[in-house]
Amino acid sequence: MRERYLGLELSGAKNNKTSLSILEYYPKEQKTFLLDIQDRIAGTTGVSHHEPHHLIGAASADDVLLEILRESDEELAALAVNVPLTLPPFFLSNNAEKIAVEWMNRFSKRAIKAKRSGSIEFTAYTQRPVEIWIRHHVLSQLPKSLQFEVDETLGGNRAPLTARMQYLQRYLDRKTLIEAWPKLTALRLCLQLGMDRRFISRYRKLEEGAHARLLFLEQLVARHGIFIYDRDMRKLSTSLTAFDSFLCAYTALLSHLGKCEKSPRGFPVSSGWVEYPKESW
Repeated sequence: MRERYLGLELSGAKNNKTSLSILEYYPKEQKTFLLDIQDRIAGTTGVSHHEPHHLIGAASADDVLLEILRESDEELAALAVNVPLTLPPFFLSNNAEKIAVEWMNRFSKRAIKAKRSGSIEFTAYTQRPVEIWIRHHVLSQLPKSLQFEVDETLGGNRAPLTARMQYLQRYLDRKTLIEAWPKLTALRLCLQLGMDRRFISRYRKLEEGAHARLLFLEQLVARHGIFIYDRDMRKLSTSLTAFDSFLCAYTALLSHLGKCEKSPRGFPVSSGWVEYPKESW
């Protein structure tokens, strides 16, 4: 018996930066294998020699991605994606919007009271409760050097990807979908592995990133018992998008194993939740 966990690092439909990692997990043996990495997923075109400007056999990036996901659907347990699966409360049904906004208001008041100064503003048409939770509860408890900016669901960087994922979900089994943030997963795993905190600031950089990612993977393989072929270690270390897709897939597995944080009591889960590893297990 085996289970398959996919991690999708989704980029814009008009570039080739989308990556997919596939993990296979054997529950009885408690073994995890990185089965495959598909990098630079993009649309395809064919050009006729008789009609130079006429495209034949063309497939959009969405078509190509969906076909790859269908082919990887065998024994699929979960598919983790790096972009929002839900929209901000303003776009939800009236009742769901009310519940989510009420939670955001209560959380903001408690956070302001706890800090005794400052304010926590939010906009229910660009942000979700989970983004406020992670920014002001999870990340705020860490040293400044480890904190990172939280992208809003419909902020400038996230809005096009959120829209693309809303489209793709129409053709996917939503019961298998979970949301993951590679940066947050990397942060939690790095701290758990006792790695140098400088890794967090280095692993996404162009020049230093490859070495930092390789060190992280070596620690993860040694401590968590994941099998990764040498060629895939090279790909994950040299490609940040492939590395992030692997982190998404591993987050999906950890979520299935009960090793991710639960949403706080009273949290409006229907508004969207991000799976991220526990501090320890």
